[in-house]
Amino acid sequence: MTEFNIGDTVQVTSGAMAHSVGTVVYLYEKTGKYLVRTGAGAQDYYSPDEIELFNP
Repeated sequence: MTEFNIGDTVQVTSGAMAHSVGTVVYLYEKTGKYLVRTGAGAQDYYSPDEIELFNP
């Protein structure tokens, strides 16, 4: 069972991109990390403890 789904809007909670809001676009099952796109050219992999569902 995954914690987040493709298309979920999430907020990054740690690191240089903390407080950025993005969309989950992929789950790399081998590592359990989610690819989050935060802008037109900005995306990175985050573990489930580095992101949370975004509630405006």
